[in-house]
Parts: sequence; structure tokens; C-alpha cells
Amino acid sequence: MHSRPTDEWQPAHGFGQTVRRPVERRVHAVIALTIVTMIAEVVAGWLTGSMALLADGLHMGTHAFALGLAALAYILTRARALDRRYSFGSGKIGELAGFASALLLGVSALVIAGEAVARLFDPRPIAYGDAIMVAVIGLIVNLASAALLGLDHHHGHDDGHDHHHDHHHGHGHGHGLDTNARAALLHVLADALTSLAAIAAVGLAWMTGWLWADPLAALLAAAVILKWSVDLGRQSAGVLLDRQAPEAMRREITAALESDGDSRVVDLHLWSVGHQAWTLVAAVVTHGDAGPDDYRARLPGRPDLHHPIIEVNRCLGDGPEHG
Repeated sequence: MHSRPTDEWQPAHGFGQTVRRPVERRVHAVIALTIVTMIAEVVAGWLTGSMALLADGLHMGTHAFALGLAALAYILTRARALDRRYSFGSGKIGELAGFASALLLGVSALVIAGEAVARLFDPRPIAYGDAIMVAVIGLIVNLASAALLGLDHHHGHDDGHDHHHDHHHGHGHGHGLDTNARAALLHVLADALTSLAAIAAVGLAWMTGWLWADPLAALLAAAVILKWSVDLGRQSAGVLLDRQAPEAMRREITAALESDGDSRVVDLHLWSVGHQAWTLVAAVVTHGDAGPDDYRARLPGRPDLHHPIIEVNRCLGDGPEHG
């Protein structure tokens, strides 16, 4: 039995997920803007008899749902941050919400593409005035929303030395958008893109009578949105499936652990447990007497590296060669 409490040896369990992020307030502001616009369009559509306004107002409801999912993910992440039932914290709740948003984006892209193909083969008259008015309203609202969400990205972009296709930046000392906020941003950018495409295509059809311009523009917009969906899904799935950290970060950690010239890292697992939060499990072979605490002390001073576990194996050979 230990005669003293063991609390001092227990590592912190927050994994950097207990702090409220500035971008969360911006998500709330965008939700409020979306809901106000939705109500205004539905009421205006009802009073004027404009089906275009009514339909776009109801469409805004789907974006409010997606943004609400992002807001809920932030709340749950903080609420569960210190819950030890989650071995590596609650950071992946945001990744899970991001993956769900990627699926929603993909479905919306396929719905747009399907409707566009149908309109190519069966062109229908366009209420040009109403269509352009609704598209302009949508573009303004979504550009304002994107500006609000993108502020955090521009003011504190991660040091993007190692983009790796999955956008896990090799050095997480910035405050760039996490997957959850990026998903919310992509939703409003997708809507802004469709509004912009509609303005251009409907304007062209109005001037020339080319009804095929509208569905063609919608198809192009759907292809871009589908690409965004796939990229977001790959990024969030990589974190959810514990994909290894970028090679540059792995080399940095390995060099630090092997800095005595004798030690060799024989196994290294380094993965993300949430936005700008990493953890590692490493096995080291050495002739020396250094213990796990000594190796942890060699690690670079990274506030984003949590709960490192290091196994030390003694090499009983005579020299520094470990094979």
C-alpha cells in the first residue's frame, strides 16, 4: 500500500479541450444571422407569394441545422473534456461533427447535380427577377457568414509547413480553424458558390434565352462542393482513425528522443486527439540509464503534445550499435 496520495503522478486529462475558442462565438453569430435571414425570407415569401423566397428561406433551415451541429460539438467537447471515460479526451467530437458535415455537403452536392441533370434534359421557364433577387440575398448573407468564420483562420493560421493533403499542419502553434469550424465555413461557402453561379447563369439565360446555362452552372458548383466534401471527409476521417502525424513532426520527435547519440526509437505512434492536440507512444532502446522521465524531458516544448508514454528498453550489448 502507498502511504501517500498518488495524485501528483497522474497527468492532466484536458488534452487542450477545456478552453472556449474565439471561433465558437463566431459560429453562434452566423447561426443567428442565418436564422434571422431564414425567418425574413419565409415571411416575405408568404406575404408576397414568392415561391423562390419561400424555398430559399426553408433551404436556410438546413444550413442552420449544420451550423447548430458545429455549435453543439463545441459544447460537448468542453463538457466532456475532463471525463476520464474518454481515454484521450473529447477532442474528436469536433472531428465527428466535421465528418457528419462532410456527408451532408456530399449529399447536397449530389442532389444539386441530380436536379441540374434533370433540368438539362427538361428545361423549365425561370422567374428571372425572383431568382436573381434570392441569389443576391443568399450571396450577401453567406459572404458575411464566411467573413465572420474566416476571421480566426486569417488571424491565426497554423504554420503550414506540412500540409499533407489532410491539412494537419506540422506545427500547431497557431489558432487556425479546426475541422468543426472549417466544416461550418464550407457550408456557407458552398451556398455562396451556388448563389454566385445562379446570378451568373440566370443573368446569361435572361439575356440570351439559353436555359441550359442555369443547370450547367449548377453542375459545376456541385462538382466543386463535392470536392470540398471529399477533402473534409478525408481530413476528419484521418483523425477519427488515428492516422499517424505528418512525417516532419515524427522526425522532430524522433530526433529529440535520439539526441544523446545512443538511444534509438524502435516504435513511434504519434497521432491527433483533437484540434492542435497530439499524443504519442514510443519505444526506445538504449545502453544508458535514462528513464521515461528523462526522455520526456527531451521532447520539444510543445503545448500541443499531451500525455506522452515512453517505454525504455535496455540494450545489453557492449557498444552503441543497436542493429
